[in-house]
Amino acid sequence: MSNSVESLYKDHHEWLRRWLNTRLKQDAIAADLAQDTFIKIIQHYDRYTYDQPRALLTTIAKNLANKWWHRKQIEQAYQESLALIDEQYYPSPEQELIVIQSLIELTEIFNTLDIRVQKTFILWRVDGLRYQDIAHELNVSIITVKRDIKKILLKCLHVFEIEA
Repeated sequence: MSNSVESLYKDHHEWLRRWLNTRLKQDAIAADLAQDTFIKIIQHYDRYTYDQPRALLTTIAKNLANKWWHRKQIEQAYQESLALIDEQYYPSPEQELIVIQSLIELTEIFNTLDIRVQKTFILWRVDGLRYQDIAHELNVSIITVKRDIKKILLKCLHVFEIEA
């Protein structure tokens, strides 16, 4: 394995870094993501086929870049919400990191849910509607609303390793 990863790295690392930089326009981030791509290769070496190395590398790099952009969007939204509160209530850098990581995980959970469950959650937590109002809004039974909310809460408990 190490010899083939080494040759893959030697043959394609610089090309991948340039490819990422053309898309991201940020050399340092491109360099980091290129390195992270090869780390993924090493971590999951047996999962991949290497007959088209550049296709493999660009697929992994695109996924990593998408995650990076997603994280930046969450961080920006978080910073914008912090700007609305008094500076004395700002969290510590460690707390900020925990909150941002939690928001990323919650977003990933949310994105795995079907549309009706997402709408149920938004109506419940964001709009503050009661179960019967959600059921009426979505044209489903109250028991369906309860099941959807239970599904969301159980996923969150599982991701955050909290026992029900």
